[in-house]
Amino acid sequence: MFSKHRLTVAALLLPLFSFAWGSQGHQYVAEVARKNLDKGIEAKVQQYLDTFSFAKAATWMDDIKKTDHSLDYMKPWHYVNIDEGKSYKRSPKGDATCVLDSIINELRNYKNMKNADVQRDLKILFHLCGDITQPLHVGYGTDQGGNKVTVKVGKDTTSLHSFWDSGIIKDKDISLRRCTRIVSGWSKSEKLTIGQINPTVWMYDSRELLANVYNFKNKTIQPEYLEWNKEVIETQIAKGGLRLAAVLNDIFK
Repeated sequence: MFSKHRLTVAALLLPLFSFAWGSQGHQYVAEVARKNLDKGIEAKVQQYLDTFSFAKAATWMDDIKKTDHSLDYMKPWHYVNIDEGKSYKRSPKGDATCVLDSIINELRNYKNMKNADVQRDLKILFHLCGDITQPLHVGYGTDQGGNKVTVKVGKDTTSLHSFWDSGIIKDKDISLRRCTRIVSGWSKSEKLTIGQINPTVWMYDSRELLANVYNFKNKTIQPEYLEWNKEVIETQIAKGGLRLAAVLNDIFK
């Protein structure tokens, strides 16, 4: 894992990003994953999560932002910054992609780890599998992943990032049932492709959606934007859940 002492100071200097997907979206990712686990895997994972439910594990990294400042070094791990026209370079401070790589590789050795360390890694894994599927968490550092972009939605104004985290989910009443059904509708080959365990691939998959995320005029969100991106968000949550399940199935098989 990344050194706590190496990251703490750098993390405190970075702007705080909004919580990806909000708690509801992260919980959906965890529940989609649970429904796609192989036989016996849920019990193994739950053994290490102990009193944490899948849903609570998925929101832990956001929950501790205001309550445990000893973990502030994790703040840069929620996102990846790639400015427009630039290529991805792994951040020495840690980012969602490289931390996922590290966590997955570390968990492959879970039998030789302390239970508390396995639980910590699982909670990070659960959360970042959600974060990396939110397109604005693979966004432009110049506007802080849409946090500096203000949009008008009806009579309200909000940041583009916040709107993608939770606004569309709330406004369009996105349901767990729909996200789960999307996975069920994928063929076996589609599931294998989407569930490929490769955080770099997951990152670029989300990154390709940015053009659509910024496809609005006069800083105003129109109804058609909501309709189109409702389906995008449902699909991204479904992908995050399937990928989390793929990792857990592979590690705890």
